[in-house]
Amino acid sequence: MSKYCPRIHHGLMLSKIDKQSLSYSVCCWADQLIRTSDQVNFFHPRLTQLRVENQQHTLPNSFCAKCIVQENSNKKSMRLGYLETHGKETYDPSIQYLDVNIDYTCNLACVTCGPESSTTWRNELGIKGVDVRPNINNFIKTQLQTLDLSKLRELRMWGGEPFLTLTHKQILQYLVEHTDVSQIKLMYNTNGTQRIDQSTKELIEKFKFARISFSIDGIGNQFEYLRYPANWNKVEENLFWWQKNLPHNSMLSLTVTASILNVLSLNDVYNWHEQNFSKSVFHDDIEIYTHQAFGIYGLESMPDTMIEHFKSQPNYCQPWIQQLSILGLHQHNLKKVLVELQKNDHRRNSDMSAVFPKVANFINYQK
Repeated sequence: MSKYCPRIHHGLMLSKIDKQSLSYSVCCWADQLIRTSDQVNFFHPRLTQLRVENQQHTLPNSFCAKCIVQENSNKKSMRLGYLETHGKETYDPSIQYLDVNIDYTCNLACVTCGPESSTTWRNELGIKGVDVRPNINNFIKTQLQTLDLSKLRELRMWGGEPFLTLTHKQILQYLVEHTDVSQIKLMYNTNGTQRIDQSTKELIEKFKFARISFSIDGIGNQFEYLRYPANWNKVEENLFWWQKNLPHNSMLSLTVTASILNVLSLNDVYNWHEQNFSKSVFHDDIEIYTHQAFGIYGLESMPDTMIEHFKSQPNYCQPWIQQLSILGLHQHNLKKVLVELQKNDHRRNSDMSAVFPKVANFINYQK
């Protein structure tokens, strides 16, 4: 089977800016990042070597560990997803997929996230002196203007929460003025707490297509625990607003992060979606995607009794999760899970066992 990856040859991820430097790689899942205080080099020797190795039908673990794990677990990886839309294998390096993750302003401190991607997390932990976002005009001048974006076909905006600041609008405006955006697909990942104004809507509508994906990991108090300190009723109102007021070239979707906390109750999200949020005002399907959590709350920490119960659930919404070979692979990490949950509950005056009682029973959690 071919190991070709479109992102290796045509992808660029820009992230983690401070006053002196920025990190970049081929995609948001890449484990190896290149740090620079100068201009981004799409032809950096490490990226060039990565492309050579991939052309020889290998996926280097140093960059591609997450996709390798997913594919070895019988799950469709990001690489396989891009293979479905990219077309034939092309090896001449060009920037066709650009991810921008430079503004960490966020009003939530989601359990499966952390201070590296959220100002609310940083405030909660008392982390000070870390830049939130770059001088966007300087970023455009010193970085975007130096890149050949003539073949760009997809732009992904990450955060933080991208709709909280004007960073994303200034980047879109630059692309409108300097590229043919009628050929560019636009992707947003948002936490659902924000709406957009008319000028933003009109800017998005200049692009070929836009997909706006909402991170929804639970319903009601489970959502509020996982996406702390969001209010489910307000987020639900916002989702219904988006359902009726989305830009005319856009589709909506839900992205669910399956962690050890919510994996037993994902059916609730899928049922809510089916009953309330399955179609947009244009009668397009609102799709729902699930990916597994990485890090301490990953499914690798599930104990055997929990896995056995999980696999026995009938009519489960995502049967591929029940077949993952990583389930329980790192059960030795469960003690760390319990410690982190106790720290979170203490800081936030919350109680995971009251919100996820089944999970708490399986992992023997007590606040």
